[in-house]
Amino acid sequence: MPTREIREKFEKILDYFYNNRYKIVSDRDVDGKRTVTLSKYGATLVLVLEENNVAFDTYAELKEGIYELGELNTLVSIMLQAKRMCLELDFREMNTTERLYPKDRQGAETKTSGL
Repeated sequence: MPTREIREKFEKILDYFYNNRYKIVSDRDVDGKRTVTLSKYGATLVLVLEENNVAFDTYAELKEGIYELGELNTLVSIMLQAKRMCLELDFREMNTTERLYPKDRQGAETKTSGL
């Protein structure tokens, strides 16, 4: 169970992003951890409330086709702003593998059939 201080930091950052026009895409419980996904102009921010901290990852899925330099600049600025805010609160940055795969499919935890 996360400490009260961690939960308050989590709610504070959610309020900050919501007030800065981030759309809450999902808010769910994944493996006993609250996971909130937010989006703004194609940039995605994932926040995970852990027992001792909050983990985050920010990314963009570019699949619309052709992008202008100004659009990419806006997208990168949004991602960097989110990262900066999370790091100021001492949140832990996740890597992509950690965000995409369950624990038993990461690094040393990976189990293969040996084929």
